[in-house]
Amino acid sequence: MTANEELKKLLDRLATQRDELIVKAHLARLEAQDEWAELEKQLEQVREKAAQAAVITGDSGREVLAAAKLVGEEIARGYERLRKAL
Repeated sequence: MTANEELKKLLDRLATQRDELIVKAHLARLEAQDEWAELEKQLEQVREKAAQAAVITGDSGREVLAAAKLVGEEIARGYERLRKAL
């Protein structure tokens, strides 16, 4: 194999690797956007539950607060997953 052929082969491999990374990065971006949208929905639910808990007293208020805390913890884990992915 000539030097030119070897160089062309190297450049072809690099181009293939580059193209694969572009596709993977694009897919990762789409996945992150999907997860972000879901986390935003969950955050809105927590806000709604917090507003409910603020006006509800007694056991019902504590139940709403407990549910809001669980969802909040799930959101925090989701944010951490996104942070690690980035």
